[in-house]
Amino acid sequence: MSKIKVGTQIEEEIYQQLKLTAARERRPVGELVQDAVTFYLRRQRKSGLARLLERGPAFAVTDEQFKEIMDADFYDQ
Repeated sequence: MSKIKVGTQIEEEIYQQLKLTAARERRPVGELVQDAVTFYLRRQRKSGLARLLERGPAFAVTDEQFKEIMDADFYDQ
């Protein structure tokens, strides 16, 4: 996969922490930034239901049950 160069500005303290982490993990700074952005984007794509169901069996509801609950008018109850 080809890569493109990206320029941005971040706080100096954050950048210093990033450089220390990269050195500690023996990885390039760019690789850490790419991993962080990838993690962020994947998390954003998950639906609310998917995130809820990842919390464990206590929230094991079907898609239909979740939709029914979300569609219910609170004030009609």
